[in-house]
Amino acid sequence: MTKDAATPALSTWLSQQGSTKRTALHLLTALGLAIFACQLGLFWFVSVAADALIVSKQPVNSATLSGVMLTAGMWLGFDYAKQQLTQRTYLQLCQHLQSRLHWQLQNGQLALVRRHPTFYWQQLWSQHIPATAEFLSRYQVQKQLAVLAPLLAIICLWPASWLIAVLMLFTLPVVPLFMYLVGSGAASLHRRHFTALTRLGSLFADRLKAADLLLIHQAHSGQQRLLEDASDELNRRTMKVVSLAFLSSSVLDFFATLAVALVAVFVGFNLLSELQIGPALNLQQGLFILLVAPLCFSELKALGRLYHQKAAAEAAAMELHPLLEMPLPPTTPGQFSGLDWVALQARPPGLHARRLTLQAGDWVQLSGPSGSGKTLLLECLLGQRPCSHSIQSQAVLLTQQAVITPLSLRDNLCLGHQHNDDRLWQVLAQVELSDWAKSLPHCLDSIMGEHPALSGGQAQRLALARILLSDTHLVLLDEPTAHLTNEQHQRLCHLLRLHLADRTVVWASHKPLPAQWFNRHWQADRLEITCL
Repeated sequence: MTKDAATPALSTWLSQQGSTKRTALHLLTALGLAIFACQLGLFWFVSVAADALIVSKQPVNSATLSGVMLTAGMWLGFDYAKQQLTQRTYLQLCQHLQSRLHWQLQNGQLALVRRHPTFYWQQLWSQHIPATAEFLSRYQVQKQLAVLAPLLAIICLWPASWLIAVLMLFTLPVVPLFMYLVGSGAASLHRRHFTALTRLGSLFADRLKAADLLLIHQAHSGQQRLLEDASDELNRRTMKVVSLAFLSSSVLDFFATLAVALVAVFVGFNLLSELQIGPALNLQQGLFILLVAPLCFSELKALGRLYHQKAAAEAAAMELHPLLEMPLPPTTPGQFSGLDWVALQARPPGLHARRLTLQAGDWVQLSGPSGSGKTLLLECLLGQRPCSHSIQSQAVLLTQQAVITPLSLRDNLCLGHQHNDDRLWQVLAQVELSDWAKSLPHCLDSIMGEHPALSGGQAQRLALARILLSDTHLVLLDEPTAHLTNEQHQRLCHLLRLHLADRTVVWASHKPLPAQWFNRHWQADRLEITCL
């Protein structure tokens, strides 16, 4: 995904928000304008009070004091409401993006997760999603305020001095122009910084896992230098991002301060009758102009402080958009009715097949050397990878790495379905796990936890028990007995044959299987699938 596509992706996500969230964003803009209007009103009443005290030598009347108190109170009230609504909208957007990513991870499962190291997903969850939510809830609102608020200020300045209003109208666009010029490369820096951070985190986590191996080979010093070099590179990229942020703020502050200073000089000389360009000003008008002039740039300066969020969000969009927008086919209940596909093409692994045919009740043996694309094909068929074709009915895939949730043994077997205890014990006995299950403290209700006390073979047999409990008509098996002994392989393969005889099965295995079980054969070779 290119940088040019990042901003449209952010706009698309903004347009995809529900009506409630879009209403909240519009309300935030309205609250920002209300706060700005209260500030203008407060400055007007303050300038009137100062003129009465200094020029007229009279006490401030009650109407002016009431105006000061009313506008100040409304300012504080609107500001509190805006902060609360901003925080709530930000949290809702984070929850929305997290739920979409969770849905993709749940559907993509290992096919999606194993594409990147663990630290990548941690950064995606903890940094990229918040950066995108910040952009949608704060930067987008501030961008509108940075346009509307200065125009409102110029309208209020026009009756006091049309000349200053015109000058402000022509000088204000200079500030965002320089902001854009300075920050145009910020997204690229943020993206490179994220890549460096991911690499360092993954490198550190990998070395922690291999601590015993490093101790045996006495390789600590070499790996320490490697980590130090990666850390220095990350520090350099971090300082580039920070320096760019400071430069953008400095440029904005310089032009804003220069403009306000010129307005102050003009107002001062006009009040002293030393400079008579445009209408003559009195103290009340001059003080109001001096108070409002910085206000013209306040929303732009706030936008400048948030400008790095746009760059961070663009970098986040380049990582999130391919994941969140990855199409996954909707699975419809019902029996598998068959497929006859031409020119199957997977993206991006390059897996392809000229023609694939599979009818209901077929048993297909999928063979090929390691790395030839067998697992990729099964993941594409199930819709876990972007592919030109995918099965549009319910299917179940048994992978080589059994996923054990931290819930109870019963929950791991049922996976949201209802089965009585007799049926569960029967299946556990069939996969030779009944003795192990009875040895657990609470049998079927024993909690597996984050690190279950299961060997690779036991975990694989637990996954096989799920297949036996499932009533899905299409079953995809990817090395279902990979971690089992040859004797267990023979027994459990016959068990699968017996229970799945009336279903449609695609079976990938390196271990020998009886040829008479299968009526079709698919061959995988260098990411090309052929029907034999």
